[in-house]
Amino acid sequence: MRSHRQLQSRRRHMRLSGYDYRASGAYFVTICTAGSQPLFGAVHEDRVILNELGRIADDCWKTIGHIRSGIAVDTHIVMPNHIHGVLLFSPATDSTNSSTARTLAAGSLGAIVGQYKSFVTKRSQFMPTPPAPPIWQRNYYDHIIRSAASLEIIRKYIVENPARWMDDVLYIS
Repeated sequence: MRSHRQLQSRRRHMRLSGYDYRASGAYFVTICTAGSQPLFGAVHEDRVILNELGRIADDCWKTIGHIRSGIAVDTHIVMPNHIHGVLLFSPATDSTNSSTARTLAAGSLGAIVGQYKSFVTKRSQFMPTPPAPPIWQRNYYDHIIRSAASLEIIRKYIVENPARWMDDVLYIS
């Protein structure tokens, strides 16, 4: 069994060491709910049926590109207990400022994911019956997309995710 300190250390180093997550390029992101709870809806006949919180999560993801210059939202899907999405950073988001492991650089992927989680959580509080906190798992998963071929494979994976739901490692019945 790992100690709390070992888990914290592991979490801190999930990002690619020395990489500037404000750099131009494509990023594949997966953000999970706390405890993998199916908070966003259900999959029925290979189709995601979003509930109110799922629609909020979807709407907030779509607005990332509208409120952030130099960032475009590509393919994404909100699943019952996670969201997959591709974000495209253009040269306008590049910066020469460095960041440390303890701080998130403004405009970085980590800052954007944190703001997204915050927006969803804040909007959820206006629901007639808000979900009990926390909504989100502490961290998120990312993959730097390095080629057009890889981007196409990831887009296909995202679109086909509901059809593979029962085989997904995040599936909870």
